[in-house]
Amino acid sequence: MSLIKRLERSGKRLLISAVCTTVRTPKIPVEEIRAMAPRSVLVVRQHHQMGDMLLATPAFRAIKKSCENPEVGVVCRKINRAVLLNHPHVDQVFEYNNRNPLSWLRLLLNIRRRRYDMVIVLHTMSFSFTSAVLGLLSGAKVRVGSTSEPFGSRLSEAFYHCELPLPAPAELEHMNESEHNLYPLRAIGIDTPNLEPLLVPDGQSEHWADEFLEEHPGAGETVVVHPGAGKVENIWSPESFADVLNQLGERRKIRLFAVEGPGDAETVTAFRAKSRIPSAVVRSRRIGDIAALFKRADLVLCNDTGIMHVAAAAGATVLAVFGPTDPVRWAPLSPTLHVVRAADGNLQQLTAATVCEKAVAVLDGARGERVP
Repeated sequence: MSLIKRLERSGKRLLISAVCTTVRTPKIPVEEIRAMAPRSVLVVRQHHQMGDMLLATPAFRAIKKSCENPEVGVVCRKINRAVLLNHPHVDQVFEYNNRNPLSWLRLLLNIRRRRYDMVIVLHTMSFSFTSAVLGLLSGAKVRVGSTSEPFGSRLSEAFYHCELPLPAPAELEHMNESEHNLYPLRAIGIDTPNLEPLLVPDGQSEHWADEFLEEHPGAGETVVVHPGAGKVENIWSPESFADVLNQLGERRKIRLFAVEGPGDAETVTAFRAKSRIPSAVVRSRRIGDIAALFKRADLVLCNDTGIMHVAAAAGATVLAVFGPTDPVRWAPLSPTLHVVRAADGNLQQLTAATVCEKAVAVLDGARGERVP
């Protein structure tokens, strides 16, 4: 570990210790929190992953529906701003930039102007000291958040008027992450039976998608493929995706598009070099544009990655290839999502023929019952 990293960690430990010593937050019973009818709620969820944010959107729905339609604001990273804009359950989006100290001041001023009645710090897989501080400085009248005890600290006791429970490890093992996000909120009466993620493209994106498809006419079913992924261990080879499309193209007519995200150029090039079906490449587009295109496709074929979550949240028909990640825990709970998982999580053992058969079944049953 570098000296700078060691100094950063030492400084953070000292800061945490100082905060725990000086911050004292009076407790409010759960029953009183349940009885509140906040007119405005701020959710702090400044984690980086797009998929994790979309898995949290059912929690935003629950807050909006359970609290008599309050104004809902969300603090997020830049990468997640696009998936929350135009969202029916989010009224304000505040962008958190950890690399710019001046942005902290602007962010806090913007938040405090709203005079939120309640702040909910939504963390599940770890306790975020930064998120807790943002909640503390938000100026909200009431602060609630998940307990930090499972992560080996009592920080949440210092920050929150009400600490919310988290599931035990054995219970969490088979719990979907959307359910996980809702688990602590249920303690204060916030719940929803609808755990589907949601992403709503704006009118501009819808218009772009219509024009794009008009500019790229073709016969057959529209298939959009995204062969890349942010995590190397989640990448099924682009050549394997090409094999799937080649086999699928022998059985039905296909109009093919390939989505290229940041860092995907080499992967998309390898896919197109092996694919016998001509394809147009979609690159450097807004998330809303990509989501609108997905909605118009007969099938979106992709790895277990953020794009999968975007497609599912937009309501597209998706076939996602899973490897080491357990889809029970991490796949979005969308009725239009279909999954094929490699045996023992080993993507090297997954054949193109297996995925092609599943793709055919999905296309044949996309407008009927969900393919198991």
